[in-house]
Amino acid sequence: MIKDFSEVHTDDVSIVGGKGLSLGLMTQAGFLVPPGFVVAIQVSSAESIAEEILAAFDALGVERVAVRSSAVAEDSADASWAGQFESYLNVDRDGLLTAIQKCQSSVDAAQEYAKIQNVTDEQLAVAVVVQAMVDSEVSGVAFSVNPINHDTNEIMVEAIYGLGELIVQGMVTPDNYVLAKDTNEIISTQVATKTMMLVYQDGETKEVDVSGNQQTLACLDEVQLLELKNTILKIEDYYGSPQDIEWTYAKENFYIVQSRPITTL
Repeated sequence: MIKDFSEVHTDDVSIVGGKGLSLGLMTQAGFLVPPGFVVAIQVSSAESIAEEILAAFDALGVERVAVRSSAVAEDSADASWAGQFESYLNVDRDGLLTAIQKCQSSVDAAQEYAKIQNVTDEQLAVAVVVQAMVDSEVSGVAFSVNPINHDTNEIMVEAIYGLGELIVQGMVTPDNYVLAKDTNEIISTQVATKTMMLVYQDGETKEVDVSGNQQTLACLDEVQLLELKNTILKIEDYYGSPQDIEWTYAKENFYIVQSRPITTL
């Protein structure tokens, strides 16, 4: 009923959902993915296997985790499910079971979108990903093909300070970078004014002001962008298709927290 990322197999989507499958496979492929586990779709209530869940949490050796829904239909090439299911950040051991149960019940809110996409109840079944939190200095999304002009020789990166949820929610304008795939050229840089960021502070996730002189600085420098680009290219090569990637940066490392097919090409 619980699968560590290292235990996920290629045919496990009906057990761990799309996000859980992707994180498991990327972990095993050697990408830098924060450690975690998946509570299987077959689990009707987190309370029913509470001891096993808490033991898996303890094995991660962290104080806080991200808890995210992972539907069978999610992260497929047919439809983007971004924002359709619940996510909870900086969840501690005491709040874990409640957050998992909320994710399990979030399927109800996605029913309308599922009907539009002709998704069956079986495909809408939800597993729950529990993943070690990264105290992000910078976060963002990256597209291994430019989603604006569909140029397959360009990568687009968007970045903000702090946790990436503000991009997902469309609450801030991120820095935007377009990179050439075959050379080290940075084709364009658009630095946004970033007035707020989402961080873990005083025991909770909160929005705080970005200091004045930092607001108009680029989140990533050239060296960081080229490092991230190399990881993006490797992920695209691994999947064999254009990817929409969520990443986070902390302590001089880029971590991958999701990768799914680009559905708008």
